[in-house]
Amino acid sequence: MIKLLGAALIVTASAAAGFGFARAICVQLRQMDALLGALEVMKSEMEYRLTPLGALCAALSHGDEPETAAFFGACAAQMEADRCLPPQLAIQRAMEQAQGLKWSARTRETVRNLAFSLGKFDLGGQVRAIELAQERLRAELAEVQAGSRARCRSYETIGICAGLALAVILL
Repeated sequence: MIKLLGAALIVTASAAAGFGFARAICVQLRQMDALLGALEVMKSEMEYRLTPLGALCAALSHGDEPETAAFFGACAAQMEADRCLPPQLAIQRAMEQAQGLKWSARTRETVRNLAFSLGKFDLGGQVRAIELAQERLRAELAEVQAGSRARCRSYETIGICAGLALAVILL
């Protein structure tokens, strides 16, 4: 009886790990989608209202996706704390502070490149930088979405099979 209980626990634990990896992909997709939405708002606000970057980040900190909203909140806090801080440093520090961001290295690099352009160029240059960042993020999002279903299913299956294999070996 104890062996069966142990085997069930092993299968459950490894299946949970597999489902956890699959969940991370879903979180990454959700965060990328929220970031794209935030960039669209940022572009509109800059074009039509000329909203300053600090106020814009503060407004974006009230978004629906908690980790992305926390990132923009950290950006706003950095910009408010030191008004002489360049946007790229404020955004870099906010990325380091924001817990729970599941952004890939490409997404982080795209945001860093965007931050380099914000506040340095005229309005047209900043809007073009946002559009370029959106194009890159959309391409990455399409790649992740294309393989996400297969990857999620693979992670879940591998987790369950690994648990079953361990259970068989231990029994």
